[in-house]
Amino acid sequence: MEGPTLGRRVAVNTAAQIAGRAVILGLAAVSIAIITRYLGPTQYGRYALALSYIGLFGVLADVGIFTIVVREISKRPQDTTRLVGNALTLRALVSFVVVIIALLVSLLLPYTPQVREAILIAAVPFVLGLLSTSIVAVFQAQLRMERSVIADVVGRAAALLAVGIVILADWGFYAVVASAAVGAAVVLVLDVILVRPLATIRLVADPSVWKMLVLAALPLGLALTLNEIYLRADTLIISLYRTDREVGLYGLAWRIYELVALFPVVIMSSVFPLLSRYVESDESKARRLLQAASDVFWAVGLPLAAGGVVLAPGIIALAGGSGFEGSVEPLRLLLPAGALAYVNMLFGYALIAKNRQRDALWLNVVGLVLNLALNFALVPSHGIVAAAAVTLGCEVVILGGSWLLMRQHYRFFPSLLGAGKALVAALVMAGVLWPLRHGPVIPLVALGAVVYGAVLFAVGGVDRDLIARLRG
Repeated sequence: MEGPTLGRRVAVNTAAQIAGRAVILGLAAVSIAIITRYLGPTQYGRYALALSYIGLFGVLADVGIFTIVVREISKRPQDTTRLVGNALTLRALVSFVVVIIALLVSLLLPYTPQVREAILIAAVPFVLGLLSTSIVAVFQAQLRMERSVIADVVGRAAALLAVGIVILADWGFYAVVASAAVGAAVVLVLDVILVRPLATIRLVADPSVWKMLVLAALPLGLALTLNEIYLRADTLIISLYRTDREVGLYGLAWRIYELVALFPVVIMSSVFPLLSRYVESDESKARRLLQAASDVFWAVGLPLAAGGVVLAPGIIALAGGSGFEGSVEPLRLLLPAGALAYVNMLFGYALIAKNRQRDALWLNVVGLVLNLALNFALVPSHGIVAAAAVTLGCEVVILGGSWLLMRQHYRFFPSLLGAGKALVAALVMAGVLWPLRHGPVIPLVALGAVVYGAVLFAVGGVDRDLIARLRG
């Protein structure tokens, strides 16, 4: 699959994911809105804590194997059945062990019985999700992510339906947590069905393959573990020193941050397999791909950050309703952090594609130590706003470290000219929205998108030659 055929497959792959993620974003937004209103800040805090806690252990069950499998079958498609089958078996076994460890550790923490029981319930969709992502490796490597998108959209719709039924029947907190398992089960079943035309997937237990996967993945797995602790540490530290209500307020802001982060995941699912091929065959193509992806990430992340700072009160009111006003200031800090996280993700995957995950490990260590030290120092006295500020500061530090590593291993760092043009357009958009910030948020988001797009085009941030070719 080369040349125009590859280009079309990448375009279809990316377009399908963007469309699917837009639907998923809408379903997730509805789900958040009804769950926050049903549970309220305090119980939503316990709900968010349970999900964040079990998510922290998720990376331990993967140990970086998913990314290594995608990289290897992108290079050697003929090994798909053997690699994915072994990865599926290995992750299933490890996930059960990790769940037991997670439950035992929770007994040592000062959590309420309700939180501990919610963690146990949340472990079910966690295990189902790990099995699903083993199959998604095939879709990603073959640039057929539209199949994964179909499963995700249907599964998210099923989970939303389950939440709706739970709330209408007033079955309570535990049933809300359990509703996620419905969606995860639907996704797994559909992934199994949709992968059949592409590859034969079955459970395989080959110790030699397990050893190869684990040894290749361990440096990456350690880096991902550190990164996951880095991402979840703020919520867990807040839970130790502040009230469940504050955990809920921060949890809502963080959930919006996570939804916004769906976009770079879509792009990277198309970029990473290509990047893994190009670093082997043509590094000039790898550099051009990195430049293009970097420009896209800045062009999307900067307006989300600027618009989010202005419209944060309306966004929180729409997502959480009354009682969640305390989420506004954390959101204003987390969205700019998200813009930086976009490009930091790109550079992290670029180093993985070049098999330099060991060299990137020190950056994860620096980010984690800084994050933990500042959160432990500031959260007890300054609360959730300090936690969000720490996240923003750490992303700035990681960006600086990424620059050093990219210069070392690629002898290249993407030009920031496109970022500068996107920043100008984002600031103009924010200036237009500021006097109108107390109006209805959905029309204002639409207005901001129009203003941003027009200014970005005017300053040359849009490839006009590409548009002309598309019209032709």
